[in-house]
Amino acid sequence: MENNRIDRRVESFEHYKRNKELILKNRKKVPYKFLRKQFRPLFRLCLWIQRKVNGFTVEILNDIKAPKGRPVIFAVTHIGKWDFEIVNEAIREQFFVIAADFMHLHGTIGGFFMRWNGVIYVDEEDKADKANTKSMMIKLLQSGRNIMIFPEGTWNLSENEIIRDIAYGTADAAISAGAVIVPIAIEQYEKHFVICLGRVLEPAKLQMDKQQLTVALRDELAGLKWKIWERNGICQRGSLTCDYWNEFIRSRLMEWKEYSMREQVVNTYIPNDKWEYWQVQKDLMTGKMPLWYQIILLEEESV
Repeated sequence: MENNRIDRRVESFEHYKRNKELILKNRKKVPYKFLRKQFRPLFRLCLWIQRKVNGFTVEILNDIKAPKGRPVIFAVTHIGKWDFEIVNEAIREQFFVIAADFMHLHGTIGGFFMRWNGVIYVDEEDKADKANTKSMMIKLLQSGRNIMIFPEGTWNLSENEIIRDIAYGTADAAISAGAVIVPIAIEQYEKHFVICLGRVLEPAKLQMDKQQLTVALRDELAGLKWKIWERNGICQRGSLTCDYWNEFIRSRLMEWKEYSMREQVVNTYIPNDKWEYWQVQKDLMTGKMPLWYQIILLEEESV
């Protein structure tokens, strides 16, 4: 029964990716442009109700508005399952979110609302689809629509990286489409979320190439995270348990039981030199690999 359900979703995903190709070839249009804008206030209201039911509170440290009349890429840090829902508290404009969760969301109530909000799913294990997704981003931005993306790719469960490595796709799309980037950091303290918006990055004014703009974006996101930590994240070392980090990871995974640690690798950008270093650590069994990567290896051994 479960295998049949997965097979149907795989088939639906392949159909979705083919439709994306047709849209890029101008054989199909992105539907519901007018309806999505009209649906936006209702969608935000539904998320607000959901937040209240879940007992979540949200604090917005600053509210920086993007220039009007320009397409915007909202670049958001990623800490857990609820980031998409929570960031809508700070973003009033309609946007298309780039997501790698088709297999989890298709056919669900959450997937229905994502579709009406505007979503472009990407298959991170399909190079052609990844390229098509970036082209789709550019096409949407050039038509005046907004994009929301998690440039880290997936949840940041690193012990020591404020912001994980970022691929060039966000910067490349912004430069190609003449869009601006609004960096947004989110931090979660159990049921309390803090949102911090950063300075608007305008590639045309900064005159940066995609590599330089990617570094600038990562630095800005890291600065926003640090601002939240300085204000909200101070605690006594003695208050931390010896098993704190394991418990932290377990609590994140419990937010979405269908989400596997292996997706931490599949859905994110990891430079080759970092992969090589981790493989050396694995071969030497030094235990210096990131904790979340060690958990992935344990998962693989148990299969």
